[in-house]
Amino acid sequence: MKAMISEFGYIPRGRSARNVLVLVGYVAFLVIIMVIYARVFQYLMATYEGRPDHSFINGLYWTITTMTTLGFGDITFVSHAGRLFSAFVTLTGFIFLLVFLPFGIISVVFAPWLENLLRYRPRMRLKRGLKGHVVICGWDTVTETLTRNLAATGVPYVVLNPDVEEVRSLEEARVNAILGTPTDAEALRRARVDTARVVIANMNDPDNTNLVLTVASVCATPVAAVVTVPERTELVRLAGAAHVVPLRETLGNYLAVRATTRGAKGHVVDSLGDLLFAEIPSHGTPFIGVSLKDTGIRQKAGVSVIGIWERGRFSLPEPDTVITEGMIMLLVGTEADLEALEALLGGSDQDELVMIVGHGTVGSAAAAFLRRRSVPHVVVDRDALPDAEEPDLMRGDASSPRVLTQAGIQRAGGLIVTTNDDGTNVFLTLAGRHLNPHIRIVSRANREENVRELYAAGADFVVSHSSIGASILANIIEGRRNIFLTEGVHIFWRQVPDALHGQTLAESRLRSLTGATVVAIQRGRDHIDLDLAPDTVLDRGTALILVGTPASEELFTRRFGRDLGRTRRLQRT
Repeated sequence: MKAMISEFGYIPRGRSARNVLVLVGYVAFLVIIMVIYARVFQYLMATYEGRPDHSFINGLYWTITTMTTLGFGDITFVSHAGRLFSAFVTLTGFIFLLVFLPFGIISVVFAPWLENLLRYRPRMRLKRGLKGHVVICGWDTVTETLTRNLAATGVPYVVLNPDVEEVRSLEEARVNAILGTPTDAEALRRARVDTARVVIANMNDPDNTNLVLTVASVCATPVAAVVTVPERTELVRLAGAAHVVPLRETLGNYLAVRATTRGAKGHVVDSLGDLLFAEIPSHGTPFIGVSLKDTGIRQKAGVSVIGIWERGRFSLPEPDTVITEGMIMLLVGTEADLEALEALLGGSDQDELVMIVGHGTVGSAAAAFLRRRSVPHVVVDRDALPDAEEPDLMRGDASSPRVLTQAGIQRAGGLIVTTNDDGTNVFLTLAGRHLNPHIRIVSRANREENVRELYAAGADFVVSHSSIGASILANIIEGRRNIFLTEGVHIFWRQVPDALHGQTLAESRLRSLTGATVVAIQRGRDHIDLDLAPDTVLDRGTALILVGTPASEELFTRRFGRDLGRTRRLQRT
């Protein structure tokens, strides 16, 4: 259906739109004529044929069969008036239905479609002088999300696609695309690859390798390649790729690190130099029922609580926020700070079971991540084959409660759902939550639009394949480190605006103005200051490290502008 809508999307435009209105009016005219004929039929039957029992439906039936010249003969006139009327209806039906109507349909639908098809010429080159753009080779949900992000931030891009129909579909979806084979040097020249900021290789691994070599033969523009099979990462890098993204392996790692409920030090979700981002569930801690300011977590351990997760809802904590049973606290601190927190909580290095559903590339990567960290786990897959590297592999249908129970879901601390089908992931998430209400569930979403459904099914965290891929590629394009906390929440840097120079953190009111929280200040290339207080003075020669949503980053940019060049020089190491 979507393909048909795209194919005939030209109809509501220009002259064709007026033709459609004419055709609709003509169809309405036909309906009115048929109703009138049906009423005349009833009158003639009652007056000249002595048969007043014919209903309006009978009249409509007779009118349609007569106008279309089918003439079944089950209802006929014997009077002269009736037969003259029958002849008139047949003649007008021939003209209105068999001549004018097909002509109208051809004029409104077929002729414009054929004209559009013959007239369409896809663009094959970019205008001269364009530079600093991104050349994207390979179209899927990752690059679809990436192009939306680039458009929102004003970064120019072009999608190079070898299929004419796909180029037309992309253009109709307002995606900047040109026709060309990505591995063809001439097509790359037409895309101005020599003046591009970066080339994104998002095809299959052999084509990506070919593209890397072709770009190198044309110019020195860096290539960021997404690899499907993690073992091919080194090979693509040897071909000359400046950045290699083993996306499925990265996705598996993100899923795995979210699934364990070990102590804060063992549950670091990302890092920036000495700055560690970690999470701890409130379940089992002495903080339940206590306000954040009364926990003394900052004073006793040196860590800061910068976010609160509660069944898929992220919020920035206030001093009066009361810690409840189902919360997960997002922390920032150094390794020593997190060790102090674990000591404060009495440590939590006990063995726990993590269950992984799906043993594809993503599931295997998640299992390998847990295996390297000696986390007990079991993998459940309907089509699982014996794997020497993964001894804890159970063959069975995870949609069956019996299979999940046999695998030990009631005693598991975490569940990772990794299948390729979002509908299946929703079902498995719901089943896991039903069988173990306290389990931490981390689910994969293949498309962004299904994230909300997975949270509604009971997931604690949802990691979107398209969002992670787009986030990693966007950070490569922007020249910044990749920090991914979770779906919709990320770390971003901003140079201290001139408007805030000399103000304290409290005076800047950044949190109330933008919704983002300052977690650290980067001074120079290597020093990150975590010891912030309300009276910390801001200096234009430093960069702010903030945590927030894409909306808060956009709001910061609107209020204070953006100095990418200076910020990049500060954050690169």
